[in-house]
Amino acid sequence: MSIQASEQQLNQIFNLTNYQFEVPSYQRPYAWNKDQIVELIDDLLDAFPYDDEEHPDYFLGSIILIQKAKKPQVEVVDGQQRLTTLTLLFAVFRDFLPSDHDAYNYINNFIEATGIGKKLYGLKVRPQDDDFFGKYIRTSGGIKELIEKDAGLSTDSQVLLRDNARVLQEELIERCPKNILIESWVVYLLENILEKCYLVTVTTSDFDTAYRIFSTINTRGLDLQLNDILKAEIIGKIEGDEDKEKYTKIWDGEESDLGRKDFEILFSHIHRIKTKKRAKESLLTEYRNYIKPQDHPIQFIDEVLKPCSDMFEIITHQRFYCENKRAEQEINRLFAWLNRIDNSDWLPPAIYFLVKHYHQTEQIKTFFTQLERLAAGLMILRADINQRAKKYAQILISIDDSAENAIFTTKELLSPEEEKAIIEIINGDIYLQNRSRNYILTRLDSALADGGLSPSFDSKMLTIEHVLPQNPKSDSDWCRNWEDEKREKWVHRLGNLVLLPKKKNSQAQNFDFEQKKMKYFKSDSVVTFPLTINVINEKSWTEDIVNSNQKRYLDKLINIWNLTSNNN
Repeated sequence: MSIQASEQQLNQIFNLTNYQFEVPSYQRPYAWNKDQIVELIDDLLDAFPYDDEEHPDYFLGSIILIQKAKKPQVEVVDGQQRLTTLTLLFAVFRDFLPSDHDAYNYINNFIEATGIGKKLYGLKVRPQDDDFFGKYIRTSGGIKELIEKDAGLSTDSQVLLRDNARVLQEELIERCPKNILIESWVVYLLENILEKCYLVTVTTSDFDTAYRIFSTINTRGLDLQLNDILKAEIIGKIEGDEDKEKYTKIWDGEESDLGRKDFEILFSHIHRIKTKKRAKESLLTEYRNYIKPQDHPIQFIDEVLKPCSDMFEIITHQRFYCENKRAEQEINRLFAWLNRIDNSDWLPPAIYFLVKHYHQTEQIKTFFTQLERLAAGLMILRADINQRAKKYAQILISIDDSAENAIFTTKELLSPEEEKAIIEIINGDIYLQNRSRNYILTRLDSALADGGLSPSFDSKMLTIEHVLPQNPKSDSDWCRNWEDEKREKWVHRLGNLVLLPKKKNSQAQNFDFEQKKMKYFKSDSVVTFPLTINVINEKSWTEDIVNSNQKRYLDKLINIWNLTSNNN
């Protein structure tokens, strides 16, 4: 193993004899946006003002490369965002110049050239975008076509390359000094950037060393994530170019379907499914030492990664399909409720059950009914991460046995004592339960609605309103009709709470009951939440009414979650 680091001018970096950069498929997409482009232009123009004759050297940071046998072909581990943006900048420079200009040809020679029997490329980006990059950025005249392009952009990276080309062109035109031809100014900038800008290149011959270096010196956060590293290791172990390409496309397709953030999270869920426990070391270490996908890469992608990714997508986007449309609706609704739980520990057993039993619709509906009951119960009980992990691990183990065993285990994981504690919490000052109150009230509101789904389920802005105010004015009807002791007993309980669109809450304030009803329910803006309609239908708001609501609402929640009501 050898590591070499050197400070080099950009005219050494952008030289096909020295470097032909390639961004591997496991790297994240090109992601720089307008803010970063403008910041780069600002820095370069500050460093090289046109009216100064002498300019100090300017440091652009470091790049980390894998280089074997001293050949110019190098793999970029860190630095692709800068290298891509600089290449884009040079291509924009070229577009301002006539084709017979020396600088035009000079740029051509380090972006793309013809070698002996083949093309040589200064930078090849990820395979998913490289044809696009070659056509519109490496190729002479492509920038003009790219800037005018308003369709056919198939990835976010392609959109950003188009947008950033436009920004660079606009900024250069706008900032060109007066009485100076844009052609002359572009040549001036090109010369200074190539001769006065430096990068530190760190090269090693293997990925593990390169990544350790990257992890040590990059203090701004990792561009490479766990799934990027695993992709490099797993795809790298697949023999044959055809299979490598096939499984790279499968991997990229799953990442695209889930989105990069959820795809990263998926690997922690897979770890929990495979090991049935929380990681004691870094996830990368645990994958390498215990799951070992690199030993059977094709099997891992076919039998683990893709099925788990597909089921994760079905759950998070509520896309379960079956012939029984009523069951389909109920299952997707359960997915939606689970996605509102304040933690994701329920997801590994949810994913794994679908992977193992996807074609058993009735068992799926029953299992997810029990899983939502458990997840909601643990949230209400404020179970900590270790308590949750222990219970969900038991479900994962039971799924290996059968769907029936998994359903039974999930149901039994709330003990009678825990069920009693849940009932006591939801029968108490539920408004003070910050973690669970919104979930409980929206769950209740839908249970009261025709068809089992209230408009509050899809509302983007909700607030919880006390009908009997928390702090009524001393001269209000509330203080005349409610004793302090009774108000304190009922104010935060289910029977006194309603859901409102957020914008209405400020209007309701501490008004007396009749006035408050008018603010809740206007002819031009009807509140259709069942909890709130129940208030509208009352002529007064008394302890008997709140107590009646409390009993009815509590019974409804006990029925939803099949709790032991005789504990009440």
